[in-house]
Amino acid sequence: MVVLLTLLLLPLPVNSSKEFTAVNEYSILPQQCCLEFNGTRAFTYLEDQCAFGPRPPGSSNLTACGDYIIASLENQGWNIQRQTWTHLDTPLRNIIAGASSSPRYVLIAHYDTRPIADMDSNLENRAQPILGANDGASGVAALLELACVLPEGAQNAVTLLFVDAEDSGNWNGWDYIVGSTYYVNSLTEYQKNNIQAAVLLDMMGDADLQLKHELSSTPSLVNAIWQIAADLQYDDVFLDVPGYNIGDDHRPFLRAGIPAIDIIDFDYPPWHTLEDTPDKCSPESLEAVGRVVEAFVQKQLVAPTIFRVTDPWFLPLIFALMILVIVVIVLILLVLWRKRQSFD
Repeated sequence: MVVLLTLLLLPLPVNSSKEFTAVNEYSILPQQCCLEFNGTRAFTYLEDQCAFGPRPPGSSNLTACGDYIIASLENQGWNIQRQTWTHLDTPLRNIIAGASSSPRYVLIAHYDTRPIADMDSNLENRAQPILGANDGASGVAALLELACVLPEGAQNAVTLLFVDAEDSGNWNGWDYIVGSTYYVNSLTEYQKNNIQAAVLLDMMGDADLQLKHELSSTPSLVNAIWQIAADLQYDDVFLDVPGYNIGDDHRPFLRAGIPAIDIIDFDYPPWHTLEDTPDKCSPESLEAVGRVVEAFVQKQLVAPTIFRVTDPWFLPLIFALMILVIVVIVLILLVLWRKRQSFD
């Protein structure tokens, strides 16, 4: 029984290759005046992408947009790596900027747009490709602005990852998250173990921005970023409430044992419609998210936090086993007590 009681006092195990170090001290967190992310400039990046038109995988529009992304990054002094391959006879390209060999932090956005407006209320529009101002361009715009404002030396630790072919699932035999899956599968075990956090920015530029906790994201990473948002007085945007469980570009990282978060507002009526246009987005939304991520990266570069990846089904199982052990102990004690009573 002593052994059983000792086991009950041990911390719960987790299915993870990483340990968690809690960091609750935010004294080094930059104040608003120290953050440089500019929402107006980021919004220009959003509009520039939309000027290419719809950008489905393999299209000339997407190729031109990718070249624009590369040129913008090179102008900011970022080193660029192109990851190319073919999927379903379609040439694809991920764009990797910064610490390509052994990043510690990966900031992600998809730069392709959906080939069909399958959620459009007008049935005649559903075969047309979407412009993707929020669903695609907003995350890319934020990363391009972060490339301008992240501190010197960030390139040694941070990768900006622009993935192709995220949004073609359930169309002509395509799956979702093709580009991010390809990127993670190309990583070595050393690279996977070296990444401390992957932060996905997707659909976070809409004018009525309400960010909830994405339910498959690493909880400790969510808590850290939401705490920064609260400290920066963006808690009216980063709501401390549960949201949706979304299959998105953070999932391949989670499957590889890498802590990851999806910063997304999925309550967006123009989603996968022809109405997903720049007028539905705002510089203020881009700036709120951009500044929180900027502060998160700055903090991690100064005082890194090691997050943990938890497997959602595992904790309930451990809890059930603990209850079973407690029941067994109680039964054993009850039997011993009755035997002692009978001897007396």
